[in-house]
Parts: sequence; structure tokens; C-alpha cells
Amino acid sequence: MNLTVTPGGGLVELEARLQRQEDLEAIRNVLAAYCRGVDRMDEATLRSIYHEDAIEDRGEGLFIGRAQDWIPWTLSLLPALVETQHCIFNSIIDLDGDQAHAETYFRAYHRFSAAQAPAAAAATGQPLDALEWPSGEVELLLAGRYLDRLTKRNGQWRFSYRKMVNDWTHTRPIADGWFADNPTVYRGARSLDDTHLGSARHPERAF
Repeated sequence: MNLTVTPGGGLVELEARLQRQEDLEAIRNVLAAYCRGVDRMDEATLRSIYHEDAIEDRGEGLFIGRAQDWIPWTLSLLPALVETQHCIFNSIIDLDGDQAHAETYFRAYHRFSAAQAPAAAAATGQPLDALEWPSGEVELLLAGRYLDRLTKRNGQWRFSYRKMVNDWTHTRPIADGWFADNPTVYRGARSLDDTHLGSARHPERAF
């Protein structure tokens, strides 16, 4: 790291290190906000993490185009899934000024129901008999990596290009009898009201 020497000694270097840590933390928040935006089906969150000219690349036959166009497309399809949960793990971020490249490992859970097939057909514009949709209750686990280019504009880090690379998948029948055996446990909801302790959905209790 090349730093200007000033009478303040190490102050310039300290400020540069602090700025780097702030940038890395901001980028990690963008990576995490994507998971919240998808799982809570929140349009505002998703739009806030992509630049207007950002590209979303899911591969030929799925989606390659402007991220701002991908957002309404995916939000129209998500209600056809019973549940989703996206988790990110180890992430390597190469920071270079106001641009960064990140490789982030992910796992994405999707729960399908045959009863949701008409909604999926409507969202994708496909005829119901041409739709590839499970005939029963199944869960699909996708695992792979997000390859991202992020840029900081006007002080805000956002995605400029996001590519999803899938490494492996696993599909299996639904087996969630634990919820039936424990009907009073808290279940997640697909809204931002499910993200904060103290919200209407999650009030704090006094004892």
C-alpha cells in the first residue's frame, strides 16, 4: 500500500486502513442484503444493492440482463415457491480503490409444492403442461458461488455485475414432521416484518 508521508506520521496510513475496513464491511453488507431481499421478497432491498446499469447473469435459458429487470422477474416467481432460504459463507474480496471483485460461496434452499404449479406457470408465462415442476412436495438445495464485481459510486457500494455459478444440487422429498410435533415454535415469514426483534411480528416479552 503506497501512502503519502506527512508530519502526522502514521495517521495517513491509519486512515487508509480504516477506509479499507469500512469498504470491506460495506461490501459484506451488500452480499448479505441480497439474501434478505430474496427471502423476504423485498423489492426495495434488492433495488438498493444493484446499480441502475448492473447486470444479473444466471446463464442462458434462465436470465441474463439488467438487474433492475431481473428483480421484478424473480419477485413474480418467488411466491410460487413455498419457502426459500439463502445463506452465504466464506467470501474472498479483492478490493482495488472504488472497485472490488468477490467470490462468495452460497447455499440456497427452495421448497416446491405441486399445488403452486399454476402460480409458477403464470409467473413464467409458460403453459402449465410445459412447465417443469415437481409433482409432489420436494426441496431443492443449490450450492455454488456468486462471482461479483462491485463498484462504489457516490459513496455507495453496489453490484455492477453478478454471476451465479452452481457447483452441485440435491433434491429430496419434504420431511418436516418436526414442525407438526412442535406447533408453537416461531416460523419464519417472507416479509421485512420478520427481520427485527421488537417488530409487530417479534415483540419482546417482559418477565
